[in-house]
Amino acid sequence: MQHTAGIDIGTALTKAVIVSGGNGEAPRVLGQGMVKTGVHLEKAAAAALVEARDMAHLGPRETSYVVATGFGRYTPSFRDTQVTEITSAARGAWFLFPEASTVLDIGSQSTRAVGLTNKGRVRAFKTNDKCAAGSGSFIVRAAKYLQVDMSKVGELALAAENPQPISSICAVLAESEIINHVSAGVSVEDILGGIYDSLASRAGLLLKRVNLAGELTFIGGVARQRGMVRALEQRLQVKVNVPEDCEYVCALGAALLGLTRLEKAAAAATTANP
Repeated sequence: MQHTAGIDIGTALTKAVIVSGGNGEAPRVLGQGMVKTGVHLEKAAAAALVEARDMAHLGPRETSYVVATGFGRYTPSFRDTQVTEITSAARGAWFLFPEASTVLDIGSQSTRAVGLTNKGRVRAFKTNDKCAAGSGSFIVRAAKYLQVDMSKVGELALAAENPQPISSICAVLAESEIINHVSAGVSVEDILGGIYDSLASRAGLLLKRVNLAGELTFIGGVARQRGMVRALEQRLQVKVNVPEDCEYVCALGAALLGLTRLEKAAAAATTANP
């Protein structure tokens, strides 16, 4: 049995997952860890990995292979290799929901739509423009202005009776729209409902470009917000799968890809030395 680790170094949070598998055994998750990324990426990656190892009850030398992903994937000196977050998201999402052919990943700074093959490989992908109004950080900024706790924004949006659209694609102008809605007496619930509908609309355009068909797997921290899930379901009219540990899917995918590489290396060694 082999143990591999995947580390997803995101702009806000760094996540680590350890999986076991090999020798005919199906992969399974043994441990997870999450820390704030901050400015010291190597330190964050190491800390998340330590948390995952502690949960898995493994020592430092019991992890055979480490795969890094995310925007800081080149940073950890202790990684064995790195993969893009597009590739890791595809592998992790397909492992959890193999019947879904499309993945939507909304993180702090970006939104990605990924089309999958029937083997969990990337068929096509599109990423939003580098603007906060199209990613999770806009929700954070809006919640701060509206003086709403981030843990409550998704539930509040579910109570929206007349969601007010946020049409601007620029974060600064979108915030101006929110201010105008507040001045006009629009409820917090309707403003939040409009924000989620705006994000769902932009996500829908990306998903259309990768040929969304059938079920959708929604990952990333924003996937925990039920208001966003409902907005996607209403706009796209598809089943939206949300993994229980939606923030860890890219780290999971990286760990699974590491396990595959070890298995291929072992098979090649056996062929070379029968």
